[in-house]
Amino acid sequence: MNYNNSEEFKKDQGYVINNIWYPRVTKICDVKSKPALYYFYASAANFSEATRKKQQAAMEGKIVHEIIESFISQKPIIVPEDYSGFKKAFDDFLRNHSFFSKHEWLEKKVKHPYHRYVGTFDILAEVDNQFALVDIKTSSAVYDDYRLQTAAYFYALNDEPWLIGLGDRKIILPREVEKRYILRLNQKRICQKCGMVLRLRKMGDKFEVNGEGDVNCEHEFGEIVGEWELKEFNNHEEDFKGFLSCKGLWEWEYRDFLKEIGYL
Repeated sequence: MNYNNSEEFKKDQGYVINNIWYPRVTKICDVKSKPALYYFYASAANFSEATRKKQQAAMEGKIVHEIIESFISQKPIIVPEDYSGFKKAFDDFLRNHSFFSKHEWLEKKVKHPYHRYVGTFDILAEVDNQFALVDIKTSSAVYDDYRLQTAAYFYALNDEPWLIGLGDRKIILPREVEKRYILRLNQKRICQKCGMVLRLRKMGDKFEVNGEGDVNCEHEFGEIVGEWELKEFNNHEEDFKGFLSCKGLWEWEYRDFLKEIGYL
């Protein structure tokens, strides 16, 4: 992305915390090639259509996060009917795993004291009696790119064990973070005749055969149901090295701005 000046660069690429500027984890990770994203753009009718769908997907993810966070914070929320499958998926996850979180552990910033970056994680929680970082995704798959982002949060949380709340106040963690998870939530409808799966996405519904289903069937799809996947990431050190490699390339890419603002 091209920037007109260093202030524009700073605003888009990072945050100021206690009068010190730090780059954002997600912007650092953007420097890595993303084949799945390139395929998405290439398969779209045009760039504008791809951008519109991408924005719809982002809004879908935002609403799903709000639903989950409202449940954890015990705030009343009316779940829209066209999002009911996501709520059903989360409810089913809770039936299969012990889970505890609270408002102070949601959507907080963390920074690394030495590597100098900031990120905003989704959830910290006790999952099956272990303190874990949980990132909520509504993507069609769990991508390896998520390893880099969660590793950055994981090391920041453990190397400087407090969260940044409103007004940059510190929220001390009760103990070291032990696990990293992606909790992927989706919703779908299943044909009552042939078993064809219709994945319901704001960016465009998608048929999925998966060994079942008849493309010639006059489908009769049932009610919206949920689907979830809890994916654990191991190899924290390996993933963090990958993130730091991205950070090195990101610093090279924006070296002139970073020198101008005194980061390098």
